[in-house]
Amino acid sequence: MRNELYDFLNDFNNVYFDGGYRGFPVDVIEEKNGYKVIASMPGMKKENIQASFKDGILEIKAKFDKETLEKNKEKKYLIHERSYQKMQRSINFGDINVEDFEAKYENGILQITITTKTNTNKALSIDIK
Repeated sequence: MRNELYDFLNDFNNVYFDGGYRGFPVDVIEEKNGYKVIASMPGMKKENIQASFKDGILEIKAKFDKETLEKNKEKKYLIHERSYQKMQRSINFGDINVEDFEAKYENGILQITITTKTNTNKALSIDIK
């Protein structure tokens, strides 16, 4: 019963206060010619991660696949603190160059390197290697 109440309150908070999205830890490092974004996403498959730039904002979205979600629903948890919901983070850089970036995902860590510039008006999807 305790798990059900905990799950209900956790889901309520996620849907009504976080827009249904959970966050994930992110570091943003300023470098000589731009920025490096490092996001921890353990257990996430690369194909379930999306990253894009629009109007100077980097948006990273991720979700667990249906198979992972179904496997976790079948388990009886004593403590259930790790979330398997959609995750999203938005970071406003203002002055970035969407033409010059690199993204890679390895061992649960997403790294995006961004070079600064002024033209940020068009939306662009980022290919994660």
